[in-house]
Amino acid sequence: MISRFLYKTVLGVGFAAALSGGCADDSADAEPPEVEVSPEEWKIQRAFPTTNAPGVEFAGCIYSSPMEFSGPNGLEIVALGAEGNLLGLDPTTGEQKWSLALPAAQGQGVLSIAQPAFIDDTRIVVAYHTVPGDLEKVDANSQRLSHRVAVIDLVAHAVDPDFETIELEATHQSVEEVDISFRPSHALARGDVKIGKLPGDSLGKVYITAGNTRDIQPWHGWAFEIDLDAWQAQGAELATSASLISTPEPDENCGPENSSGSRERKCGGGFWAPSGPLIIDQPDGYELVLAAGNGQLDLARKDYANTLMRTGAGLEFDPACDASLCADFNPDEPSLACIESCENLWIPRLSGQDDKAPEPWDDRCDGLTLFECWQKLDYIGGSTPSYVEVGGYKTLSYPTKDGHLYLIDQTHYGTQFDRIKLVDQCGAADDPCAKDWAGMAVTQPLVAGDAENPILLVPTFMPDKTHPAGIVAVAIKVDASGPRYERLWEFPDFEDPSAIQRFREHPSRMMLTQLGEDSPETAWVVEVAKGDKSGKLIGLNVDDGARVFETALKGPGRRYAVPLRVDDMIYVSSCDADSGPGRVEGFKLTKEATEPAAQD
Repeated sequence: MISRFLYKTVLGVGFAAALSGGCADDSADAEPPEVEVSPEEWKIQRAFPTTNAPGVEFAGCIYSSPMEFSGPNGLEIVALGAEGNLLGLDPTTGEQKWSLALPAAQGQGVLSIAQPAFIDDTRIVVAYHTVPGDLEKVDANSQRLSHRVAVIDLVAHAVDPDFETIELEATHQSVEEVDISFRPSHALARGDVKIGKLPGDSLGKVYITAGNTRDIQPWHGWAFEIDLDAWQAQGAELATSASLISTPEPDENCGPENSSGSRERKCGGGFWAPSGPLIIDQPDGYELVLAAGNGQLDLARKDYANTLMRTGAGLEFDPACDASLCADFNPDEPSLACIESCENLWIPRLSGQDDKAPEPWDDRCDGLTLFECWQKLDYIGGSTPSYVEVGGYKTLSYPTKDGHLYLIDQTHYGTQFDRIKLVDQCGAADDPCAKDWAGMAVTQPLVAGDAENPILLVPTFMPDKTHPAGIVAVAIKVDASGPRYERLWEFPDFEDPSAIQRFREHPSRMMLTQLGEDSPETAWVVEVAKGDKSGKLIGLNVDDGARVFETALKGPGRRYAVPLRVDDMIYVSSCDADSGPGRVEGFKLTKEATEPAAQD
């Protein structure tokens, strides 16, 4: 089994043998010239925004990805703006067909970041925040007054009357038997909304995860489970079936109120991966994998920052670690025996004698343990693992902010098969890292290839001018010792000078398609630009990393979002800044007829 975003639609024509030579022609619209590459016979050109098809500009950013909806009026592209405006767009021109404002109390505005989830063909569930209504600009740092969940009927362009809007609430007890309440002002839901189904469920259960922007204290990782069937039948008050907190510490243990805890190990453990939790279907239901970010790791206090947590329906969590081996757990230097004993909890570590601890350019980790160093660097979390079965093994591939890719046993989380470096650490003595909090990988690996030869594509980035970054492709190979990673290729090639100029910002996530029935898989990514520069939409041949397409966006693109393919169109989100404005950009793929080859 390979979990992936694999679109079933293909262009029903063969793939050209050559991978260079064609260029898009956008001369029909007097737009700035673009650098464009496509395989011979194939063309790519921007459909909107252009002079003749300007599309729609949102006042705020579009944090989420475009969505495909086929309704009674035909195909529509649905986009959700940060300020809570849900729009249906014409798939060819980008023109607005309808709009809906997410519900909020009188005098309040809306901030929406998380990717909605489809319940069925016509309804989506949306998690969002309410904010003060007098804000001139809305972004992720805006004050959050409440966290809400709504079901939207895309046919009616309205909130579904069968689902009263929910306001999320939860209270847990700490190990000190002190109540810890969910604080909307100190939580941000930006991970994709996910849905899992148990046998007997009609609609399933929704999972919403949160951390906090800038790690402002007190903050924790919060996960909520909402039972759609109970919500529909019994109302909003009985809809929230479970919740989980990653660091059940009283707020007074979390550092000064409203201070940043990004370089501390106090509380934290936010579930802030943009791709949300991972759901792995099982014969009797599903497993849920939560990636807890930086913060406090202490098994005795049930604090699980910087880990992967395996849970499921009901969000009950037991790390299932050996009590005797973990009795004297040392958060600065946990014993390998304890780490390896855990069945449902993965704790990061080095792999083998040749694996090295971070060596930051400014020597800030000198004399520190590995976990103390990760604290200073604001690593590990931020990503979502991908699940791959290969050679009889069930594995997780987990990229982290430290620029590495971890290979973990999905059947026993204490077993770590491998750890491979994707990119060097950001920063050098004469070139300090411009964003030393950002890391080098915040994503979910794209799984390509086939069941016997899976390939993982990981977008990386580098906020300096010294080290290469880009897309790194890795295979999982199985031998007598078990599964291991094998590096395949990079784009751009890390030996090429362009590799220290490109991918300086967080890129988008990736999407997989085929151009024709017999064509190689093509992986798509947006290389996000900074400020008023144009991002690039790039298509790569999965087999060897050759550039298949590259074309300029109108705007910079949007980090973490996923490109969408529908038939012969590619759609991407793009924002000029975190507070907007934003837009959906559409690109058309065509294949031109060519003269038949001369016959002897």
